[in-house]
Amino acid sequence: MILHTDNKPIGLLFSADNNVTYHIPKYQREYVWNKDHWENLFDDIDQSEGQHFLGSIICINTQRDSLSAAQMELVDGQQRMTTISLLFLAIIDRLHTLINDKNDYYVRKLIERVTINEGLSLRLTPSTSNSNLDDYRYVFGEILNPINQFQKSNPTKYHGNRQIRRAFRYFQERLSAVDRKGQSQYDLEQTKLYLDKLTQATLVKIDVASHADAFTLFETLNNRGAPLSAIDIIKNKLLGHLERQEQKSDININFNRWNQITINLGDDYTVQERFFRQVYNAFKNDNAISVDKTAKATRSNLIRTYETLIERNANKLFDDLERYSSIYSRNLRYTEFEENNEDIVVALRNLENVKGIDGYMLLLFVEAKFPISAVDKKHLIDFLCRYFIRRNVTEFPPTRDLTNSFMDMIKEINQLEHFDFQTVKSIIISRGKPESDEYFKEKLTGDMYNENVGATRYILAAIENSKSDTREKARNYYERERYQSGTEKFKWTIEHILPQGENLPIEWIQMIGGGDKQKAREIQNQYAHTLGNLTLTGYNPQLSNSSFETKKELKSKDGKPIGFNNGLYLNSGLMEKRSWTKLDIKERTNFLADTALELFSLG
Repeated sequence: MILHTDNKPIGLLFSADNNVTYHIPKYQREYVWNKDHWENLFDDIDQSEGQHFLGSIICINTQRDSLSAAQMELVDGQQRMTTISLLFLAIIDRLHTLINDKNDYYVRKLIERVTINEGLSLRLTPSTSNSNLDDYRYVFGEILNPINQFQKSNPTKYHGNRQIRRAFRYFQERLSAVDRKGQSQYDLEQTKLYLDKLTQATLVKIDVASHADAFTLFETLNNRGAPLSAIDIIKNKLLGHLERQEQKSDININFNRWNQITINLGDDYTVQERFFRQVYNAFKNDNAISVDKTAKATRSNLIRTYETLIERNANKLFDDLERYSSIYSRNLRYTEFEENNEDIVVALRNLENVKGIDGYMLLLFVEAKFPISAVDKKHLIDFLCRYFIRRNVTEFPPTRDLTNSFMDMIKEINQLEHFDFQTVKSIIISRGKPESDEYFKEKLTGDMYNENVGATRYILAAIENSKSDTREKARNYYERERYQSGTEKFKWTIEHILPQGENLPIEWIQMIGGGDKQKAREIQNQYAHTLGNLTLTGYNPQLSNSSFETKKELKSKDGKPIGFNNGLYLNSGLMEKRSWTKLDIKERTNFLADTALELFSLG
């Protein structure tokens, strides 16, 4: 039985004025959200105008004493609530750094949002799975102990490599980031403004009486499907508005037109929503599109923005959406269009793999405004791929500024009378402000796999394919295999030459540490995830923790080379090595970094 449902602000769920606690059952999995989740949550709040909707949570009130503070068992929503708690903690750390006063009223009241009992106990208690709770306690103790004597604990083994620590570090780095001039992106005023937006964001809190009720609710929600989305609401308002016009537009014709737009975009709701945001952001320089007080379309203001455009000129908007979705579709579903030659298909596949999201917006604008040849289009996409891989590795421009940078590019491109690749390239560099070659090289020689596994795969694949003799020999290193269970996995995976696991075999301890296990572990921790220790393989399980010599010469049962003897350019240098040491890894890291620097040059 549902006891109560309400859309509550985060500031009320984490209120300094009560001792409500949230407990995540120990049987639930550990914290698993990753960088994409953290980035989306942080940016959605940052770009909102307040009251951003964050989803829902389901709770059981386990407190039987009506006079005591509520004790909520969080049966659904632990990832969101844990992330929000860590974000609060990062804001506390940032404010304490800026104010440098542990007795500051603002800091202490914020501490009371994430703790109870005068700041000495946790308000949220995560699952205990895989040292999850211990990791969480350690992060809180590390930050709060110098301020209010919150009990400090020792870090668990490999604490720094698990998601609790990574999430906190991500938020910490976002809040302490500086621009190219060394100016803080979140000074005291900006940090407080961000905090206000976070506390105003909302979650639907659903209270149920028992676990059986929670299970029934899960089933009901799944059977009924997702609630109306922003795109559903925009569709209904547009079709309804057209039907009410004097001409009494044919609702069936308009419904079919709308269906074609969604067919063009595909079934993925995130892509559909992104398209509607990018249409506004790409064409807002047109007075017919621009909406007052809406500098940029975001998830928070999307409905309001399109309501205004529908009221202004629904017919023009509908025509534009049809045209733009057709252009967008050719770039999004690139293999389905005969007009996309093989070079364009490869280029668009690279743009997809490098996650050049804002590149689709620029391509949409360019193709809608100018006639552009296939050759120029390929050059543009290739350049965008080089720009994005450098941005992804250096994380500059920061995510919060990236869409704004591309909107600035489009505004300047809009002034051109015809498309000229060299001019557009100069605009992208000028407005996109990529980091220097020196900093790019510094990041390439760092802890690449841990910092950005997606960029690492892209770089390794790009290096390998750049050395192929012909396009026919180039492989799609993002190809997936579908299993009977319905899951999909990459056919090619990243292989650590020196294994990354905790239980390092004795052969490796001897090779890299001279038999000293502690020394071998230190080298492994420092160099295992660097570019020089990584390659690509289609046989990761077979290689696993095998010795270096085995990895070099391994063959399948039918005699097929499946180790480093498989003919890949990336592995050619490995076959010449008799051993694999720290110096070998450093040397190969520098070589691959220099190769990538040349391959992704913006010159």
